[in-house]
Amino acid sequence: DIGREMGARGKGGKVVGVDERYDSKVYFIGKMLFSKGIGTLVDLLDYSKSAAGLDVEVDMYGAGPDLDACSSLAGKKGIDLSWHGKIDHAELAKSHKVFVNPSTSEVLCTTIAEALAMGKFVICASHPSNDFFTQFPNCLPYSSKEEFVGNLCYALSHDPEPLKGENAAMLSWEAATERLAEAAMVTEEERDRWLEEDEVAVKMPSLVRNKVMRKEIHEGLINTRTRYRKFKSRLAAELDSPRNPLPPTLKSKLRAELERKLDVDFEKLLREPELRLQLSPAELDKKLLEIYDNVSRSPGGDILRIIGGGTDVGTQNFYTARKKLIGGDEEEEWRGSGAAKAVRNVLEEVAKENLIRQEKELTQELRRRWKKI
Repeated sequence: DIGREMGARGKGGKVVGVDERYDSKVYFIGKMLFSKGIGTLVDLLDYSKSAAGLDVEVDMYGAGPDLDACSSLAGKKGIDLSWHGKIDHAELAKSHKVFVNPSTSEVLCTTIAEALAMGKFVICASHPSNDFFTQFPNCLPYSSKEEFVGNLCYALSHDPEPLKGENAAMLSWEAATERLAEAAMVTEEERDRWLEEDEVAVKMPSLVRNKVMRKEIHEGLINTRTRYRKFKSRLAAELDSPRNPLPPTLKSKLRAELERKLDVDFEKLLREPELRLQLSPAELDKKLLEIYDNVSRSPGGDILRIIGGGTDVGTQNFYTARKKLIGGDEEEEWRGSGAAKAVRNVLEEVAKENLIRQEKELTQELRRRWKKI
């Protein structure tokens, strides 16, 4: 509704009701976490100021455990950030015309969709999570500091395009629901094929990338296999000897084992290994979801997030979980007590210990397998 209201245009192409005092300002709204790109935003604004002379005022809306650290960082670099606390994004519909969001930790950023729906410019990182938004004329993605400065100059000196027709419809909940249903849709043919298949082949990265080394390993494996087959031939001849004292039943079993061949294309195995799972695609999806749910919801879930995505990602999840237990009014008291810093230090130490332990276990496993080869 706000988007449709702001789509009404007045003289000079201005959005009706927008306060011109905000024309030279930009804003950010979201949790105050470094994983949301707050530190990156400070660096980009610092570069804009030093390289292009753009000393832009930025209004920051939101709360979070990294607010103090970010404020200190901005102060050291002389960046003009104004902190306003939490606010409903809809209340900013008639103020700023430029929204800046450097975050690359989203799946699909809600605040970007809201800003575009309200007819604002959005300056965001060129990242897979933002690909959907690049089709809108008011979305200005950047992949470098120079592009960020160019987009910022353009947004401050121009007015956003009116959000009309198909673009406006694409940002509605109805369209989002249709896209979700379409993405999740499985045809009857796909369903039958997935249920009938009894295995899944997964392409793996090359075991040995160096061609010369791969050739040496390949030749070594071929020679080893040749010697092993000669050994089996001699053993089979011994089994057929009338002087062999083994019972006929045992001889038959040994002969059947000796006749089995391991026909492996070693060159292909080293170059393009393939993991085959005795599961249908549907069963594999179910198993992977069960593993993810069990691990991510367990007490060690945050440790996994730290290992996979860094300390900021683990801390962000901890912050979200804690918010469910601590009321919003107690947030400032928690942040000011120093407990948040202590928690982050503990998480960092746990992450380091786990990485060291995993590295040792992996090294030992590689040595063990290499000895077998």
